Amino acid sequence: MPLYTYRDSIPRPTLMYIRSEAEANELVLALNGPVGFDMEWCCSPRRHGTSVHRPTALVQICDSSIILLIQLSAMKKVPQKVKELIESPSIPKMGVNIRGDGMKLYRDYGILPANLVELGTLACQADTCFQEIFNRPMVSLAKCVSFYQHRTLDKGPVRTSNWEAVLSREQMEYAANDAHCALLMYKKILSIARSSNRPLSPSEYTTDLAVELGIEREVPAPFSEEITPSNTELPPPPPSAQPVQEQADTSTSTRTLTISTSVSITKASAIAPRPQHLRAYQLWKNGNALDVICAALRSAERPLKQSTVMYVHSSGIILISSTFFLPSILRPGPLVNYYF
Repeated sequence: MPLYTYRDSIPRPTLMYIRSEAEANELVLALNGPVGFDMEWCCSPRRHGTSVHRPTALVQICDSSIILLIQLSAMKKVPQKVKELIESPSIPKMGVNIRGDGMKLYRDYGILPANLVELGTLACQADTCFQEIFNRPMVSLAKCVSFYQHRTLDKGPVRTSNWEAVLSREQMEYAANDAHCALLMYKKILSIARSSNRPLSPSEYTTDLAVELGIEREVPAPFSEEITPSNTELPPPPPSAQPVQEQADTSTSTRTLTISTSVSITKASAIAPRPQHLRAYQLWKNGNALDVICAALRSAERPLKQSTVMYVHSSGIILISSTFFLPSILRPGPLVNYYF
């Protein structure tokens, strides 16, 4: 069977690798649940063949449009909005042995995940064919992908690589595929249940650690805030700002976007994203064309100038008027990278 890769999905989701708390807090608000979920960490060998599991280094969260690789090992603490999403009982987060992942997050960072969906248990409830073949509550991710996607999920040596260092392209691909395929299988399983009118018992395939452990969770802040349109046009770019340039990588079909500007990245990153930045991103994420985004951000009679609006085409080309005024949730640089 061919290898599974998120890049075969149409439209192809955008992969974002994040090493900054601020960037993670902003980008996670763009996710629309349910979300695929996975984690990676390092193991330190000890004598007698045993090993010590180090704290969770990477968390992968995705919806159908965007895959976030959030490297916790590069941050001082877990980003607040990431914690809120993981603890949100209204957002399903699916994977394999996901309760074990939730327990590790609790041990490592005190997070109490909610609405964790075990794919194998869900599949046994929803799909009689799956139940007849496996008939157990936990089935490996690779076997689930083989059964539902007819693809091979690569589980090579990269699985035990160093997840605390800056990730390689191979590590990013591996991590993105694990979270993305979990989401696709979740949707496939639910569609099978709907088509066959099979009743589901969520209490049997979901976990809420706060309830299970009898721990009172802190009252969470709202996971997302309502974004209202703004009629304020973005200011003109400073003369020193340069447009984003696309740099081709001949070793893979994935393309990397890098920034070329004399403006300090640190200074640019300090600009707080405005409501219209987030609104523009949501409009793009929903597949709207550039002229539609320009009109929605102001009015059909007086749309914003295209030169003031950043737009990401499905082909992966980014057009912006200024890297300096590019909202920080979409600004490439040393803390967040974009792969298409």
